[in-house]
Amino acid sequence: MRTLSSLLPYVRRHAWAIVFGIIFVFLANAIALTVPVIIGQTVNLIEERRIGPDNLFDLAFLALCLAGVAACFRFLMRRVIIDVSREVEYEFRNDFFRKLQTLDPSFFDARNTGDLMSRATNDTDALRMLMGPGVMYTANTLFSLPLALTAMMWLDWRLTLVCMAPMLVLTPLVKYFGSRTHRMSRLQQDSFGELTTTVQENLAGIRVVKAYRQEDFELRKFLERNDDYIAKSLELARLQAMFFPSIRLVVGFGFTVLLLYGGHRIIQGHLEVGTLLSFLLLFGMLVWPLIAAGWVINLIQRGIASLERINAILESQPQVAEPEDGAAVVEAGTPTIEFRSLTFQYEGTSQPQLKNIDLLAPPGKTIGVVGPVGAGKSTLVNLLSRFYPVPRGMLFFGGRDINDWPLGELRKRISFVFQETFLFSDTIGWNIRFGSEDRAPQELVEEAAEIAKVHGDIGDLPRNYSTVLGERGVNLSGGQRQRVAIARALMRQADILVLDDTLSAVDTHTEEAILGELRRIMERKTTFLISHRLSTVATADEILVLHEGSVVQRGTHADLVARPGWYAEMYSRQLSERAIEDYDEEGFAEDPAP
Repeated sequence: MRTLSSLLPYVRRHAWAIVFGIIFVFLANAIALTVPVIIGQTVNLIEERRIGPDNLFDLAFLALCLAGVAACFRFLMRRVIIDVSREVEYEFRNDFFRKLQTLDPSFFDARNTGDLMSRATNDTDALRMLMGPGVMYTANTLFSLPLALTAMMWLDWRLTLVCMAPMLVLTPLVKYFGSRTHRMSRLQQDSFGELTTTVQENLAGIRVVKAYRQEDFELRKFLERNDDYIAKSLELARLQAMFFPSIRLVVGFGFTVLLLYGGHRIIQGHLEVGTLLSFLLLFGMLVWPLIAAGWVINLIQRGIASLERINAILESQPQVAEPEDGAAVVEAGTPTIEFRSLTFQYEGTSQPQLKNIDLLAPPGKTIGVVGPVGAGKSTLVNLLSRFYPVPRGMLFFGGRDINDWPLGELRKRISFVFQETFLFSDTIGWNIRFGSEDRAPQELVEEAAEIAKVHGDIGDLPRNYSTVLGERGVNLSGGQRQRVAIARALMRQADILVLDDTLSAVDTHTEEAILGELRRIMERKTTFLISHRLSTVATADEILVLHEGSVVQRGTHADLVARPGWYAEMYSRQLSERAIEDYDEEGFAEDPAP
């Protein structure tokens, strides 16, 4: 019941439609059940020779009209309730996606994309079946049973008790199959999520799969997941295959008892043939609701299992919360950024990723951050946008604790170019405009692309800025994707610019050209440059060298080169590599021909 309570807000929004739909269900059953009674009474009148041709036609026409009216109400009940189920599915899917947008990156770090896609599609579809056919046929069963029993009791209470006695075994039968169906439905949905994840990862990483010739391995993995899904689906199907015949067997036994006992009473002269016919027709009308009960229970159990999976996401809370009085801290201008002995540790890890970081970055200052892989460079800048919870009293914007800034206002002031470049399957122009004004003039888009040194590459494409990119920008080179991402960040014209190793895929000459264009812009912004190439951060006002989360060296490029340590060693090594690279480009690497 606690799981189903999450549906109450959606039910309330469509309460009147659901009420009318249920009323139509009641009217359809109430009117339909009068037809067997009329037919039975007509047969009795015929048998007793108390009816003429005109009266017979009138009764037949009345039964036909009542059946037509009942059919109209059945159409209305389906139209209304199924429409509601589609509306609820639409709203639930919107709320699910809206919830995903509010959750932190840490949430997605721990979950597979394929599983989330399964919940957003397959599980919401099961929820629609619960709210549509599940509600409609449940109401149909709840109304048809008491109405039919009332009519049958009115005709002959002894015959009613006899034919309904076998139905007593339905309750334990339904309880047994219902609990097993719920458990198997949950296992099947979880297995489907794993299968979807496998497909999604293979499609996203198809180039890696083919480059490493792992098609057979991935196929075997897919077949294993698919076999598991099929096994669970077949087990659920076998369960249903046992359920429906069991119900039919019980119903068939009820028909047999009814015919034997009713026929015996007719022979003895205690029952009329028309009354037994009415009983058979009424009991026949109960067959579908009783059989449908098995299908409905399956829908309900599958729907509840899916609702549990969806609620697990909807009930998730972001670790990074909005401040209660956040609207009051909005300030104009570029804020000074200050780290005060910041120590940070990811949830579920045993060691902190950052330790005692102290840094003051006033407006217009450029901070370079370097260090070996895993030193905490990306973590440091990710905290600027509060992608993860920041300990209070350790990071300040404009003299205020970063936790007191509204997330929207905070992130609006920061332009990020991430280490992993992501482009959407849309036009290049739209990707550059993403995050800025949707109707930003084309001149600004081209200006940002020119600064990022990608304008010329875009001009060589068949449709220029209207060229539609493949998934993740697959039809661009790595360097082109990085430069488009830089242009996108520049379009926002934010106060703070973060470049997280975003020039790794371009050659050093292009890097120098881009940095040359960026320097005049960086004079008006607070900039964080993260790079493995020390030449990228050489002009920074202050450079931090991180190692295992701690600042082991800091200073300007000249200061750090002059002091022994990681920076000087790395600079010397990269300088040698650059000399060899330039030597090769001049064409002197090979021995001259004799």
